Amino acid sequence: MNLSGARTVTNFESSVNAVRAVSGFLKGTGHPAMGTGPSSTLLAKAAALPPRGVREKLYELAGRSEALPERKVPQVDVDAIDRWVVREYDDAGSPHQTYPAVMVGAVSGAAFFLATALGIPFLPQTTLVSVRDGSTHPDDIAGAMRRWAPAARQIAANNPRVSAYHMHDPAQDRPMMAQAAFFRLKRKSLGPVYTQFLRDRLDPGGVIITLDSTRTWRSTQTGEHSLFQFGCLGGIPEEEYSTGSERITKFLADQGSEYTGWQPPQPTDRTPDGEWGFDPQLGAAVDQLAAESGWRRRTLHQNEPQDSSAFIAELYRHWYRQLGWQDSRLLAQTYHHLDPWYTLATGSVPFWNRFHMRPSFEVLSEYLSAADPYDEVLISLFSHGLDSPGLVEVPEWDELARTSARSRGEMIGVDKQAYPADTGAAFRYQEAIKDVGPHRELPEPLTVEEVDEFAQNYGIAQDAGSLPEHTDDLAGQGTRNPVTWVNLNDR
Repeated sequence: MNLSGARTVTNFESSVNAVRAVSGFLKGTGHPAMGTGPSSTLLAKAAALPPRGVREKLYELAGRSEALPERKVPQVDVDAIDRWVVREYDDAGSPHQTYPAVMVGAVSGAAFFLATALGIPFLPQTTLVSVRDGSTHPDDIAGAMRRWAPAARQIAANNPRVSAYHMHDPAQDRPMMAQAAFFRLKRKSLGPVYTQFLRDRLDPGGVIITLDSTRTWRSTQTGEHSLFQFGCLGGIPEEEYSTGSERITKFLADQGSEYTGWQPPQPTDRTPDGEWGFDPQLGAAVDQLAAESGWRRRTLHQNEPQDSSAFIAELYRHWYRQLGWQDSRLLAQTYHHLDPWYTLATGSVPFWNRFHMRPSFEVLSEYLSAADPYDEVLISLFSHGLDSPGLVEVPEWDELARTSARSRGEMIGVDKQAYPADTGAAFRYQEAIKDVGPHRELPEPLTVEEVDEFAQNYGIAQDAGSLPEHTDDLAGQGTRNPVTWVNLNDR
């Protein structure tokens, strides 16, 4: 018997939270505690009280609690996960309700804030499955690949329409992977569940929007459709995972590791990034179904997932001005500690930070330097449990908020003493977002045509024959690639 989708998915994962945040928005309930628990300042305070060592152990236990026993690996079923996804939207409204558009693809801030501005569902290409592992040393990279390659091969063999990525990042995921191994399932086709959802829930002549992130990463093939990826987007440039550095040596020493550096296996290819990248095979499948069904097509084409955050922030500002609302409060929200419902209810402009590391900090800084000034700049941070290389400390975030705002710049929803091992953050972020300003009735959603018009005026609208070439930032040089909004019906 295969596992249910609800039991298979990992609750702290980005795509799962995108589904919960968007479906929560459509239900009108928001996104408390990553969609799995209550929003509570009292619980947040209690969770952040233990000493640092205890809080770090709590992250480890949380990772184990989300993980499947290894014997359950043969029961992992991507169709069951897809059924869980679509049930989240059935719970958000009548199963007979239809939508003018549906968004499919790679997770990013667009999944959270563009989907909710349009009032439409998001169907993720990639979801995470974690499996209990208390024996693999996090810094034995080749050993980890050998240990779990059979499981990745089995998941891929049992689910031939996915690529199974064994993801291993001891710099960012260390607390959670202390007792778990991570496998991302990247769909190469829509499959029967997503296809039926689109046929049932997308209006005749409606639009399928794909979120297309072109970011790739080194990978080592371990089977016909299984891969091992060492490292991922965060505070360390891709090249540094392989070459090493003084700060990695120091990080390993601070973690009490017997290793002084990492020795990854030889990569065999560059493939779509396991968490954030988009496999274009899914885009081709969407094109084919859309053509058969008379649906229209759009795609948001970007390289790294945070690249579109400025576009979405400016879209919201434009929307608010059209409504006669103020557009002077920026609410920067990080990873999946966010709430689209209360962002819109408080008339706040969203800016999505992928993580709380240096690259995300620089992208937000660049936006604030270039944008029309904000009266308020409020920053909410995710906590992942350790001082990773590239972590931006609280004083820098504080200074960025304070110096960028004309009247009020501050951190919200963050226990500054506990960060980045702030175990209460999951219970606190929604309460902080609720309190940023008075609430108002939500407006009617934007239409795809209004996004088309704004993208044209913003300068990112392109036809399908002129997509830009994107370059991965391997060495952390701050490479910036253009974002494009493409009407694929122009082909």
